[in-house]
Amino acid sequence: MNTVVETWEVPGIGPVAVAVSDRARHARITIRRDGAVKLVLPKRASLEQARGLLKKSERWIQRHLRQVRVEPAPSGLDRVQARRLLVERLEHLAKRHGFAYNNVFVKSQRTLWGSCSSQNNINLNVNLAGLPEELRDYVILHELVHTRHKNHSRQFWQALDAIVGDGKALQRRLRSYQPRPLPL
Repeated sequence: MNTVVETWEVPGIGPVAVAVSDRARHARITIRRDGAVKLVLPKRASLEQARGLLKKSERWIQRHLRQVRVEPAPSGLDRVQARRLLVERLEHLAKRHGFAYNNVFVKSQRTLWGSCSSQNNINLNVNLAGLPEELRDYVILHELVHTRHKNHSRQFWQALDAIVGDGKALQRRLRSYQPRPLPL
């Protein structure tokens, strides 16, 4: 069983819950989906060792925290408004670039930003509303290109790059975000 001993405020990281475990053999750092950082220590470890481990792991922690944090949705944006924003943007981009799709579904998903079915139904994650506009458009256009190219072939990336520029660079930027639920 883990017993939280104290919480430290670590510059560049934020609050870190420090816990001692009867069963732990080694110190470990965990980062939850909500961005909470926890340091679990074996009973025999000292708090000085814990501080050293945090210092040594600072870059790793910061990198992983960036992956779980999404910019908050624009002020006052609820699910209905987010859905409207995403559907309107999908319609605009499809018309502008000559794409056709069947249906659109806006869902709250934990892992996917979007998908396109074999029937050209587009699924968008409601949490796209919290992304920077350039990344939001990238995801929507990515799925629209899938209406013509059902895989990630060279032709798919060429078609996407013709619209967005460097699709792989945008994909790398998108990886620093993770879907998080909008407030109700």
